[in-house]
Amino acid sequence: MENQTLTIALVLVSLITGLALLVNWASNRHVPGLLKIALGYSATSIGILLVSLQGSLTPILSILIANALIMGGRIPVLMGLANFWNQEKTRLPLFCFIWFLGTMAGFYYFTFVDESMLWRIRIYTVMMVIFSACVVYILAKGLKIERKLRPIMAITTNFGAYLLLTLSCFTAVTEFILMLFRDGQPISSSEEATTLLLLGSIVNMIIFTLGVIIMTMEELAVEYQENAIYDPITTILNHRTFLEVSNRVLGVALRYTKPVSLLTIEVTNLDEIVDQYGVKVGNKMLRHFALMATDRRRNEDVLARSSYNEFRMLLPGVDEEGAQVVIRKIEASLLGEEYIYRGKSIKTEFLISSTTKREEDLHLQQMLQEGEVELFKLKHARENREFS
Repeated sequence: MENQTLTIALVLVSLITGLALLVNWASNRHVPGLLKIALGYSATSIGILLVSLQGSLTPILSILIANALIMGGRIPVLMGLANFWNQEKTRLPLFCFIWFLGTMAGFYYFTFVDESMLWRIRIYTVMMVIFSACVVYILAKGLKIERKLRPIMAITTNFGAYLLLTLSCFTAVTEFILMLFRDGQPISSSEEATTLLLLGSIVNMIIFTLGVIIMTMEELAVEYQENAIYDPITTILNHRTFLEVSNRVLGVALRYTKPVSLLTIEVTNLDEIVDQYGVKVGNKMLRHFALMATDRRRNEDVLARSSYNEFRMLLPGVDEEGAQVVIRKIEASLLGEEYIYRGKSIKTEFLISSTTKREEDLHLQQMLQEGEVELFKLKHARENREFS
């Protein structure tokens, strides 16, 4: 009777946590991977519900299909975690799917051919240990990658991710240990190892759900901080941060009497690209454009997206001749690396103006205004050439 109560509690907890993950996705749809996690977890919840009805339903429902849902639901969860941590190309979900097919073949054999509850437990345990190991790998690698690519992530606690890491390691160990002490009895039996397994499953589901929700909240906090510093489309500095950083750079240049050049770069055909291919392609092209410009700058140069189709690059210690060298490098890079969309090359048209100041003329707002004026002159000159 005790384990029957725990089984009912496990079913209720699985349904509630599955609903919580669906709500978590619905509230944060832009965060990648949450839908797959929620759907996979919902499938697992349905599988647990079917297992709890073992004896009332036919074996094909309460054993074969139930365990297929419980274990198969982990594959979308694994895919969702991979998407969340920018590992879409990982082959671990495919490996788990292949192993899952072999596991289901074993379940079929030990359910309808040579009925053995003990062997079903062993097969199930091996599958769960593999899933837990894959989750640990994805989380550990994801944290390493994110901390390298996103500076703000390096100062974030990542409590949710570490909670899931700890949970997965603990689950892999305990599942294997409990397998050694189970006698092959149904989950409704009063076996002590089964009781511990049910209690552990309840705690596991609650902690996993909390871990995913905390992980989502931490991702939102990181995005908020990044959007205050970086442009969300190109991932380079935004205009506000550019002004703050540039003022400090100009202060250092003034102190050491060094020249400073400002490049104003405008993508002149962005509207045409958006009208023809859509906003998403336009954004991808801007990211490509920013990447090419970033590759041609020094560590001390400041690059930012200042408006819809305009970029700024501050070059401390660079005079007029040096600015022209940088412009030629950027032009060569952008013209040599065209953006390809569905096999079609999208040509980027742009203009780059340059203004250089020294000592007492080092005033940021004045440089920005002169950069706009120079850019307007270049646009006007190009239009005159086109009409002539």
